[in-house]
Amino acid sequence: MEEKSHGKGGAREGAGRKPKADEEKTNNIFLTMIKEVKNVESDDEARIELAKELFSFERGCMFIAEHIFGKPKETIENINIDGGAIPITQKEAKKFLDELEKDI
Repeated sequence: MEEKSHGKGGAREGAGRKPKADEEKTNNIFLTMIKEVKNVESDDEARIELAKELFSFERGCMFIAEHIFGKPKETIENINIDGGAIPITQKEAKKFLDELEKDI
């Protein structure tokens, strides 16, 4: 069978989610570090201390809320002159606004 070389789609080496064991190893490393820095004994105490610290600033509160309630959909409806709606992302909207500010 002929091999396709257009570079799109299909299984590739290293693609996909990393093994659960790798994820758990990383989590354990971070929990150990937090326990040492915060001088606590249990994993739960470490998580609580980290959450308290995150809660002390606005972006941390947003992070906590997104994980508790889910992250809101990040599209903005853009109404064209002909009346059609094209969804754009917040990143695209920010880039557009930045360009407008350059022109002012």
